[in-house]
Amino acid sequence: MDEPSPTSTLARSIRPSSSFRLEPPPKAPDATHWPFLDLVRFGAALLVLFGHARGLYFESITNLPNAGSGTRLFYLLTGIHYEGVMLFFVVSGFLVGGSVWRNIEARRFDARRYLTNRFSRIYLVLVPALVLVFAVELLGKHFLADTRFYAMRPLFPSEVADGWAWNQIPCHLAALQGAMCAPWGADPPLWSLGWEWVFYLIAPVLFGIWLLPLRPITRAIALACFGASLVSLFGLGQWLMWFAIWLAGVGAAQLATRRDLPLTVGLAGLALCAAALVVSRTTLVPGVVADLGVGIGLAIAISCRKIASAEILKSVAARGAAFSYSLYLIHLPIGVFVGGLLERLGWPRTLVAPALEAY
Repeated sequence: MDEPSPTSTLARSIRPSSSFRLEPPPKAPDATHWPFLDLVRFGAALLVLFGHARGLYFESITNLPNAGSGTRLFYLLTGIHYEGVMLFFVVSGFLVGGSVWRNIEARRFDARRYLTNRFSRIYLVLVPALVLVFAVELLGKHFLADTRFYAMRPLFPSEVADGWAWNQIPCHLAALQGAMCAPWGADPPLWSLGWEWVFYLIAPVLFGIWLLPLRPITRAIALACFGASLVSLFGLGQWLMWFAIWLAGVGAAQLATRRDLPLTVGLAGLALCAAALVVSRTTLVPGVVADLGVGIGLAIAISCRKIASAEILKSVAARGAAFSYSLYLIHLPIGVFVGGLLERLGWPRTLVAPALEAY
């Protein structure tokens, strides 16, 4: 008997026959909204904001040999902005990837609706943000060109570079910066958005290959071909770890919606995440180990339904989460522009040590 083609298999998966029906996965109570994830999104956005702001205005702690415990705590909290992006990836995997998995598993995945939702979610904010960044960059270069914030870009903290190139525009409009082209020099944090969009595109194909009723040999060949295609596009790099962290969020979503894990499991995950955040500022473990600890720890925590549905600072977290994406897109170029204005108003032309008068 001939092996069914992937096209015919996909068609049958959309309309299951009477002999093959898979019930939708069970839903947990209040599964449509997880308040704790709002808190994580808002907190992660603040970590990124504070980290870049500190890099723009304040000296490195290596230049402060007599730093006290308060100053060291300040540098710890403002030094984990990269780890904040790992927290974002876990939440994205939980909310977006988890939904894709359940819909494909229940044979109700609609590719057009999914891409429309993802497109509108990203571009309704991204395009105005790019326009704003472009305008702020032009204003800064015109009116604040003699300040430190616009005059010495090649050596500037926070990896802000000299503007952008025309060939970057199509790549940015496709939201693939960082993955297929260099991030915009004026707004380097956009690198993570490019990879998140890549994960959005990878997930339905990968999950479809895994969940559709294919023969084992067909599934193995499809996974091998798809993996080889990804490696040919992106190589073997750090993106594999980021995707693993994103997939950890997907796994957490499946556990949270299907199992009522003990609270101790969630608390253990939070402890692992917190410990990894602290250790990430040391040389005790390699950076990749700390990053995985942050991502896996949070994934374990939110796989516990009691943690994921915890209403901690609910109203504040909800408002902050709603603004977190916009804040992430524009915070660094706005911070550079504000720094130039502050310098005009008397802020020192060099990086300063943190002190009450500086705040």
